[in-house]
Amino acid sequence: MFIRFQIVLLFLTLRLVAQQGDEAGQAMNPVVPGSQIPASPVLSVEDSLKSFQLPAGFVIEPVAAEPLIDKPVCLDFDSEGRMWICEMRDYMPDIDGKGESVADGRIVILEDTDHDGRFDKRSVFLDKLHLPRALAVFEDGLLFIDEHRLCWVKRAGDLAVGDPQPLPSNFAESGNVEHKPNGLLANLDNCYYLAKSDKRIRRTSDGWVIEPTEFRGQWGIARDDFGRLYHNNNSTLLFGDLLVPNLLQGNPGVKIKTKDFVQLGSDRVWPSRVTPGVNRGYVAKSNGFESDTLDPQTYKLKSTTAAAGMAIYRGTNFPKEWYGTGFIAESVSNLVKAIRINDSNGISNGSHPLGKVDFLTSTDERFRPVNVYNAPDGSLYVVDMHHGIIQHKTYMTTYLRNQILSRGLDVPGSGCGRIYRIRHAAGSLESVWDIRSLATGDLVRLLAGANAWQREAAQRLLVSRNDFAAVPLLATLANEGAPLARIHAIWTLEGMAQLRADHLVSAVQCTDAKLQSSALWASTRLSSAELAAMEQVLLGVNPVADEVVPYLMRALGPLGTAKGFDRMGELLKSHGLVRFVREALVSGLNHHELEFRNSKLRDSRDTQLLAWLEQGSADSNGSVQYGSPLKGDELASYQRGKAWFHGEAACFGCHSADGNGIANLGPPLDESQWVTGKSATLINILLHGLVGPVVVDGETYHPAAAMPGLSMNPAFTDQSIADIATYIRNEWSNHASAVSADFVKSQRELTRSRAGRSWTAGELKD
Repeated sequence: MFIRFQIVLLFLTLRLVAQQGDEAGQAMNPVVPGSQIPASPVLSVEDSLKSFQLPAGFVIEPVAAEPLIDKPVCLDFDSEGRMWICEMRDYMPDIDGKGESVADGRIVILEDTDHDGRFDKRSVFLDKLHLPRALAVFEDGLLFIDEHRLCWVKRAGDLAVGDPQPLPSNFAESGNVEHKPNGLLANLDNCYYLAKSDKRIRRTSDGWVIEPTEFRGQWGIARDDFGRLYHNNNSTLLFGDLLVPNLLQGNPGVKIKTKDFVQLGSDRVWPSRVTPGVNRGYVAKSNGFESDTLDPQTYKLKSTTAAAGMAIYRGTNFPKEWYGTGFIAESVSNLVKAIRINDSNGISNGSHPLGKVDFLTSTDERFRPVNVYNAPDGSLYVVDMHHGIIQHKTYMTTYLRNQILSRGLDVPGSGCGRIYRIRHAAGSLESVWDIRSLATGDLVRLLAGANAWQREAAQRLLVSRNDFAAVPLLATLANEGAPLARIHAIWTLEGMAQLRADHLVSAVQCTDAKLQSSALWASTRLSSAELAAMEQVLLGVNPVADEVVPYLMRALGPLGTAKGFDRMGELLKSHGLVRFVREALVSGLNHHELEFRNSKLRDSRDTQLLAWLEQGSADSNGSVQYGSPLKGDELASYQRGKAWFHGEAACFGCHSADGNGIANLGPPLDESQWVTGKSATLINILLHGLVGPVVVDGETYHPAAAMPGLSMNPAFTDQSIADIATYIRNEWSNHASAVSADFVKSQRELTRSRAGRSWTAGELKD
């Protein structure tokens, strides 16, 4: 359905004639003259190093390469500083993806035994995995994600103990290889977050807990010092959340639609080589299109089409001005982007610190950066899959197929892979040692260090160790010292289930906005008894900056007391125009909506706030009915449509599993007049596509490209299109009539002359 602009599953049974990603009726004439395209041989590591360009003072050097690794896509460091790596060896073994269904992926461990900065020992931890794409190392086991499962496997050192055990979840059941959960990022709040997912994971003494969170990203996820998350999609380099996770999701009965993230920087890229090997490289004004994918003068990609994994640099090697900068891999244009993040009073924006030059570029077309990481030594690591084919067969066009074959990028099908370290020549690298050997007190002191990797590893070890001797040390640190160390101490106590009200008092009363916000956030994790003990302190908190107000409002709501309501009412009057304050109020008032409304909002004209509170109170009283009201054949159609939406059609890839849309890709479907309005309008869009701009609920959306239709795709019958329509018209908050296959058939006949040509919003309104 509303599919990412690369996606149209055409001529599925005619691969020798056309690729699945082709769009009907499009000419794919090459734009770049053949004489301008250099060859793309497999370069040695030494020759690849000559292809790189970096800002003055920075150095790139290999830390691992083939044959030690093969098609790496992600990594995690254990407490010894060793790398655990997912090798996606079964990804696109050839131009047609033959053999990709055979589980040939591995998780391997690399170790630097002589401490010379290059890894020299390889151990296979798990093999015969199907397209592994995320992992998180624990002292007693490994959490990982492959094509269909979220798994836990115990370990004894380097050896797996028993078989991987899938966690009970429909975690990765839908989508294709480019639309599956990945990331497994350990965050400040002791939860693990993912890209391409609306779930988070936490390990407790009782096992694994999987909770809902906001849907984020596509490939790769990162965090900053304060627990805010960063993500992207293929056509947008970097988004940054403005709030910590789930701050506005404390009231499950209310669906609050608010954009709590921003795009950081532009999507412009500046490769150092011509880039004809782009899936839509033929899109050019010279070929009759309205825009150019490649710059017509330089033949280089203008805007990202394959933004991938990222990191917010928080190490100790780079010059100080680089701390907090976002580094994003872009595999199609063979570069790593730097975006300087500026944060003022909780509002972020991004800029390109190097102007019209990217941080790391390469003239080697096989350089495929797919992930970036902060390393234990304070440097930045870049994962290079080093595979000639980076576009999956599902979306590959005939144009790109020809580009790949013309330069032999389809071979070798495996056997290559590199990981590079980027450091600054003027900075020092920290020693890497096994921090498990540290005594508990030393681990607590490490929370105050300058190296973010060490701080975060120490927090995880303390939580895992659960040594009660750490509690008084952490309590002291939570009340004294630098703000960042105090933040880590608070959340380490929370992870150990030892957080108490008195650990937060001085922090919520401090004058540092980030520490105050984090302590208020942590107060929402207190037990009922500890929260009651915290009431007088919370009532007296004065936010030191506007960015703190949503956190204070969220913390006050669970009190559920008259004095708490009074303080919330005061904040609503004095700071009601501060961004996210009303949403945070509703989030914190779970089960207290009517009490607050009746005591503080009797004369309010804030219809949105009142509606949210009404919605929440209805849910609290059990009067909200969940699930589809459809019955019989219509319910069966709804269920089939759900499978299409989350499966082969991959509609969620642009519109999100929750129907709220994805920035720069697809507008929201939930409560959209385009979905719940006239059936004919929706079916016309499904059949022939839609090109932006499009207005939904008063907001104008500008998707990066046209949404292609399904009418030219034999895989989608009248019945399957009807099923998709029925599903989205009755999912989330939507309630509209079902659509029949006969109705789709009639609309197909009425509009056959369009032959897959996308509608404009204006045409459909007429």
